[in-house]
Amino acid sequence: MANALTTNRLRDFLPGNWTDFDALMEQFFGPQGVRGIQAYYVPASVWEDESSYHVELDVPGVTRDAVELTYEKGTLRITTERRAPEDRRAGLVDERRYGKVTRSVTLPESIDPDSITAELAHGVLHVTVAKKPEAQPKRIEVK
Repeated sequence: MANALTTNRLRDFLPGNWTDFDALMEQFFGPQGVRGIQAYYVPASVWEDESSYHVELDVPGVTRDAVELTYEKGTLRITTERRAPEDRRAGLVDERRYGKVTRSVTLPESIDPDSITAELAHGVLHVTVAKKPEAQPKRIEVK
């Protein structure tokens, strides 16, 4: 069985009794507890290296034509839609989520907006945004 690492910072702020109650409810009702059906959510990771910023979104079941990226006034907006199959069956358990989700990432002014690229492979959308080359002093030759 695979183990997954999940961080839920909201639980860090809840009183101990509430998280104990949640654990009890999860035993009976599963991870949703008594809060009802969870909305479609797209987990994201954002990091930088020496030359670029990177954004990755887990979007299983999303096709290229259901992804829209826009950049405006320092904000990268990524909208994805996971469409429900037309022949969707009513089952005893259906934990799959469908719908449209928009995630926004504020980027620093040091990026090159014309360099934004996106690749969708194996259910992961990877967006790369290059940083502008740092201004280097230019030596001027005296003739």
